[in-house]
Parts: sequence; structure tokens; C-alpha cells
Amino acid sequence: MSNKLVLYTHTISPAGRAAELTIKALNLDVEIREMNVFKRQHMNDEFKKLNPVQTIPTLDDNGFVLWDSHAIMIYLARRYGAGSTLYSDDYEQQARINAALFFESSILFARLRFCTDNLTVLGKSAIPEENLQRALEGLQRLESLLQADYVAGDHLTIADLSCVSSVTTLHLMLKPAPADFPKTFAWIERLANLPYYEEVMARGLKAAGELMQMLGAKNSAK
Repeated sequence: MSNKLVLYTHTISPAGRAAELTIKALNLDVEIREMNVFKRQHMNDEFKKLNPVQTIPTLDDNGFVLWDSHAIMIYLARRYGAGSTLYSDDYEQQARINAALFFESSILFARLRFCTDNLTVLGKSAIPEENLQRALEGLQRLESLLQADYVAGDHLTIADLSCVSSVTTLHLMLKPAPADFPKTFAWIERLANLPYYEEVMARGLKAAGELMQMLGAKNSAK
């Protein structure tokens, strides 16, 4: 009998939420272990033995350890998603999904980090305007990318679950107008109707919003 899969994550992490959404979409029995990155729980020696780069999320599948949310999502969909359309064996559809995952990693999440690191790492009281503009440009690219109901075509894939986690966090900061991003807001509403969406997303987005407000106020009082 195999042991339960374990996901080391932090609810405030968009990447962690993306992995959790995939777990829910696949209806997998996975133990969620919260690692508070602000208390540096991911930097202890025990976790370093598990994941030398000490990032979250990290998946432990009975001794097979994997990090990076995109790799985790592909692995779970390939290994445990028989009959699921979250990923694909079709070369072209697989390439579309992968391209959207790379877009999330290199544009959406990267520009999110360029904003939030000013508060969390650099201790600034506000995010520089040029960083916010670059993040907004990332959202504009997503609006252009959405040529169908979902990021990689006409049905839900792991690319949607990855992108929505960063996009909704960016929305907390940028507060874009729905009229300026009609396709994006319709897409988010589509995903919000998933039965597991609220359970995974609500707590993390609430925590992220509160953290941004708290750090902004704390850093400005220095």
C-alpha cells in the first residue's frame, strides 16, 4: 500500500495555490503541509534535505521529490490524470499548454515578484510605478492571449490553473477595470465556478491582500 502524497506549500503562494487547484481538479488524496515562508520554515535543514533549492511548492510522492509548480502540475496530470483533459498527449495541444505555463512563469509570476519583492524583500513602503506598469503589461498580454474560453483552447487545462493563481494576485495590486480586460474577467468567472476554486483561492488571496497592506504600512513607518 502506497503512502499519501505530500505537498509542502504556503497558502499565500500563487504557485502553491496552482498546485493545489490541480490536486483538487484531479480529485487526489494529498496531504497539505503548510510552510510559512515568512517564518522561514522552508529554510531549515530538514526541508533542505528534501529540496536543496528550498522552494515551495514541493511535492513528495513516496520518495520522489519534485519542485516548481509547473513541473508538479504536469507530473500529477500525467501520472494520475488518466482520462483527464487537464494535460494532453497530443503534441500540438501539449505545446500550447506548455507555452502558457512558460508564459505564466516568465511573464505573469515574474512580474508579480518584481512588484511584491519590493515590499517583502527590499522593505520599501510602495511598489515602484515602473514595476506596476510592467505587471499591467503582463495582464494586457494575457488578454491578447485569450483567444478562446480557456488559455490553451476550448477546455480547462493546468495552464488555466497556473495562470489564474498569479493573475488574481496581480488584480489585488493593480485593481484593473473589467471593461479594460473583458476576456480576462470572463475567464476568471468561468474558473470561479469550479467546485473547488473558492476553497483553494479565497484564503490565499485574503492573506495576500492583508500582507500587502500590512507591509506597505509597516515599511512606510520605518
